[in-house]
Amino acid sequence: MRLQRYTAAEHRIGANLQELEQHSVYQLLMTDALTGATAKALRVVNDADPSLWELFTLLGTSLDSARQLRGTGSRVSTNDRLTLAERLSAPSILIRSHQIPLGERGLTGAPIREEYISIEALIDRMSSLYESVRNVVTHAEKVLREILPRLNSAEATVTRLHKDALVLGLSTVEIDRIDETIARIRELSLTDPLSIPANARQSFDDAIHAASATVSEARASHDALAADITGASELLDTCRDLIEQANQHRTETFQKISQPVGLRQPPSLAAIDGERGLAMKLDPILASNRSWQSTRRELDSWSVGATRLRDQLARVVASNRAPLEKRNELRGRLGAFRAKMAATGFSEDLVLRDISAEAHNELFTSPTDLVRAERLVTEFGNRLAT
Repeated sequence: MRLQRYTAAEHRIGANLQELEQHSVYQLLMTDALTGATAKALRVVNDADPSLWELFTLLGTSLDSARQLRGTGSRVSTNDRLTLAERLSAPSILIRSHQIPLGERGLTGAPIREEYISIEALIDRMSSLYESVRNVVTHAEKVLREILPRLNSAEATVTRLHKDALVLGLSTVEIDRIDETIARIRELSLTDPLSIPANARQSFDDAIHAASATVSEARASHDALAADITGASELLDTCRDLIEQANQHRTETFQKISQPVGLRQPPSLAAIDGERGLAMKLDPILASNRSWQSTRRELDSWSVGATRLRDQLARVVASNRAPLEKRNELRGRLGAFRAKMAATGFSEDLVLRDISAEAHNELFTSPTDLVRAERLVTEFGNRLAT
């Protein structure tokens, strides 16, 4: 039974060693170019004496001898059975012998030292060596399977980013650093795959993503520059229009509203077209022959001030228009109350008619006293509701 078990083990060992030897990663790892952590991990296997295959040969030779002794018959002599048991269990396999120098021998010492182990111990030693190299191969295979397919696409992406960065006039320092990292990982994949960091792919993927975002943002900024330059001119026109509207509403409010409050004086057009106006500040930016990045930075800085002025002017327009809008609101409320008065049969109420007439006269005669008009409209609504 023991011979059968060892024979079955021999077949499985042979098949596994054959598969290991044909494994592409194993073949890569068996080159002389290995360095670093990978070389260190395989040193115990490469330095083994006897080697894994030599041990397998010794196993086969020992089992062949045992099978020959066992024969093919159904009966085995007692002496052969005892000899077979001895060979299968005792240290009967010579795995190492070396000459003992004369200076290290005693008078009765043998000139050669020999090391014998049992079949079981031989298989254990082979298992230890096999598991060491198997673990290295599977670890390296996992790393390479995750990294290598990404390297080619990463290199193509980095090449494109580098080209785009040069076209856009961007610094390529970060992209060059990514390229160096990819080259280093590719080199490690051939010489020391175990030294490739576990997060290597995520690291350069993140770096590529960041570089792509930077280039994409720059490209978008570059492509939008022409439209933003047009927008700057339109922003100036908007500011001019707002100044005109603010002045018109202010003048109209003074004409149509008695003692208006909250009116604001808009700046003159010199804020736009004067020597220190926005238009004069914009002209040298647009006429510059410097890089587009410089034009973009200066235009963005100019736009901050121009946008702030536009927003301020919009508030001035709203303030100067507010009294007129209040008058229109009161007119609308008065119209609604008068319609309600007619619909509810209060048209003949003299008090309501007088209040309605006074409110109408106040709201439709210039200048309108908004305080008095609002008081009359409110009183009209309150009386109508009772």
